[in-house]
Amino acid sequence: MTARTERVAFCAAVAVLWIFFGVQAAQTPTLLDDWYQVTWHRHHDLSPSSIWAYGYYNYFNFNPRIGDVLLVIVNGPRWIHLLLTPLVQLALLPLAFALALGRWPQATLRDLQRLFVLQLLIWLVIPIPGIIYFYRPFTTNYLWAFVAMLALFVPYRLELARPAGAARVWLAPLMLVLGWFAGMGNEHTGPTAMVAMAIFVYVAWRRGRLRIWMVAGMLGLFIGYPMLFFAPGQAVRYAGMATQQTPLYLLGKRGLDGNFEILLDFVSESALAISIVVVAVLVMTERARARAEQVAPLSRQHLTALVLLIMAAGSMIVTLFASPTVGERLFFAPAILFVGALLVVADWLFEERASRRLLVGVSLVLFAWHGYKMFTVLRAGYAENQHRLALLAAAPRDSVAKVPAYRLWRRSSWWWGDDFSFASLREYVANEAYDLKGIELEGYQFWAQPTPPQRYLATRTFDPPLSPAEDARFQPRYIPTFWEWALVQLRRSLELGPIAELEGHRLVRYTLDVEDPSFEDPAHRPVRVFDWTPKALMFVDGRPFDDPRGEPYVRVWAASMPPRTTDVFVAGCGQTTRVEPKQDVFDGLGPLIPITLTCRGTYTAYVCDPDLCWVAGRYWR
Repeated sequence: MTARTERVAFCAAVAVLWIFFGVQAAQTPTLLDDWYQVTWHRHHDLSPSSIWAYGYYNYFNFNPRIGDVLLVIVNGPRWIHLLLTPLVQLALLPLAFALALGRWPQATLRDLQRLFVLQLLIWLVIPIPGIIYFYRPFTTNYLWAFVAMLALFVPYRLELARPAGAARVWLAPLMLVLGWFAGMGNEHTGPTAMVAMAIFVYVAWRRGRLRIWMVAGMLGLFIGYPMLFFAPGQAVRYAGMATQQTPLYLLGKRGLDGNFEILLDFVSESALAISIVVVAVLVMTERARARAEQVAPLSRQHLTALVLLIMAAGSMIVTLFASPTVGERLFFAPAILFVGALLVVADWLFEERASRRLLVGVSLVLFAWHGYKMFTVLRAGYAENQHRLALLAAAPRDSVAKVPAYRLWRRSSWWWGDDFSFASLREYVANEAYDLKGIELEGYQFWAQPTPPQRYLATRTFDPPLSPAEDARFQPRYIPTFWEWALVQLRRSLELGPIAELEGHRLVRYTLDVEDPSFEDPAHRPVRVFDWTPKALMFVDGRPFDDPRGEPYVRVWAASMPPRTTDVFVAGCGQTTRVEPKQDVFDGLGPLIPITLTCRGTYTAYVCDPDLCWVAGRYWR
């Protein structure tokens, strides 16, 4: 090929990938966490003030990550998602390329092949490529966020890999903002990023290459990450799990076996990509042996980049050892760094024609298969999603809408699954998005959580008191029958209205009680869900748990148990049973309330002191 033909082929391939991402963005459905942004836009215009209000509330009361603010933006006017998301997905490639190889890709056939292999390796190593790329909440919180992190580090990598350039003082304010933005991305990437940044700046200083923009970028990162880690919202997110399960506790709980399993999970996800590269190395070695030649070793630059990228990926995985949540999405950032290490090896392998052809050929086949799966699965899911949205929009106000379940109800690498399997989401969408009383799935769906039978009642106490008529103005449309979301509803009301707009009166207490037709307390005590005051929140923190033998329980966090507990009950399937809690010999978190499954439905655990019973958690089957 001539140089001009190579440039045309390069640009055409980039355009095809951009069109693919654009088509996928156009058929991205509204799923799970998307609904919380949909309801936000139902009551707010997309403007700088509304974005600030959303981010401010999240930082202090919910998810403080910058990715959640990005999510509310891309869930606004559709053109924003169609324009920006494909560009960010496309930007991941040259940024990862530059970080790994220390240069930008050129518009040549060889670099096009490198980028092609890079994209395929990314899809092979990240555990759930279809969800990470095309489920907006994961895309913004993980892909967008790490693209920002790469954009922060690439200028340092390029500056140290090429001859000294101009000071570029004008870059300092941009790098300060970018550093803060990257630091606000994810809790598990920040520690590694801060250590890596310190190393980059130190090396630049030792070489006499330190620039003011480098210091600005480091300063932004060292401000942004502590802001994220110590955000007030972290104390209430996931029902305060981060404050209950400290890093030292989690390290001890998981032990060597549990932590090694996290590492093993990451390696197993990377197995196919590693195997392809190893086979290419064997081909290169065999070709050299056939020619009676020695295999050219990795250059010092290649070897340094390889080691540092693997160390960075490994340190991010080690950070997960102390994380209260460990999921496939958290492997994304270390996966990109590990893929960068594989690209360094692939760049070395490209010197041998046979190994290069093997890498490109295998990548072509697997890339086509991934693209086919991503397109067809998302297209089918989007069609069903649009049908469901149309049925909900047409349902009469205050009715219970029935919608068909998704045929692809199970979660896979390409599709989230049926988000209406969560009863809490069905309740939220019905009331917040469509002014319905409820949403039910048609037919018997064994995998869907049944709608709980309880009804929650809220009592508000103001200082000075409000008249009954005034208090009625602040009565919400509904009270969520899941305490976590009832608490979110309260906090939003306090911060965003209508209680926030009340002048001359202050909410001093908010109690949530329950009416449960299936619970029969012999002492007829009031039943409470939580008791909130500005200084404290009282509730019993219980969650469903299956022991290693598959026996069902509600496991209660010990510190949340009423100090004078006298009775423990389980209500479900129309009957109430007194039970004896068991000791938690598995994790030592707190008492285990045994559940006896007699039918399909919701089982609710209650713990009672002499004066009051508390909802201790639910289990469903």
